[in-house]
Amino acid sequence: MPRQSIELGWMNITPCTKVEWTPTSIPGISTPTVKTAEQRLTAYAEIDTDQMKEEALSAMKECAIAALAAAGGISAVTANPGAAVAAFKAAFIACFSAKYGEIAVNGVDLHTNTTCVW
Repeated sequence: MPRQSIELGWMNITPCTKVEWTPTSIPGISTPTVKTAEQRLTAYAEIDTDQMKEEALSAMKECAIAALAAAGGISAVTANPGAAVAAFKAAFIACFSAKYGEIAVNGVDLHTNTTCVW
């Protein structure tokens, strides 16, 4: 069954940090340098269907963005995807079924992922 992953949005969280050791002119001696970078928390909707038509993908994305508002917005979804999934799922299925009723939605899930923008 086709599974579509739709990016819902992202927000910045605590920056990433790492230590890089830089060699000095003295053999065997390195100095530590702390580097920081932006860290993003991105929310995704995972939609499972029996079939998918190419033209239905844009409707799926539109409905996912509309359902995001019903779930409390990007802040609510990134803070607690498990708590937001019920409202998101109900709004998504209502929207998508109105546009493509012949495509059965078997599952809707939300998850997040963090990335450092080095």
